[in-house]
Amino acid sequence: MNLKKNDSRWKVSDVLGFEVFNQHGDCVGILSDVILTGSNDIWVVKYYNEEVLIPALKSVIREVNIARKKIFVVLPKEYKDVYGQVKSADDILEYNGYFVYED
Repeated sequence: MNLKKNDSRWKVSDVLGFEVFNQHGDCVGILSDVILTGSNDIWVVKYYNEEVLIPALKSVIREVNIARKKIFVVLPKEYKDVYGQVKSADDILEYNGYFVYED
């Protein structure tokens, strides 16, 4: 899957390990994997041993900031019902072999 954002092209493999933030500025976790489906990809975001599955749709993935290594998403309110309260990942410097980069 190639997406175009702000006139720069990138592949999903380029953004594995990026921090993922929701519309409230809460860190959801680290993009760790991609599940290929027939219609759209599903991004697997991990926080310690928990996973959040996020559809890779333009309506959900709002920004991919390559320079800051951050992804910003808008999650439907139903995600809270499924996944519970979002936890802070601010203390994670390395996660499953992926490094979280500070500004």
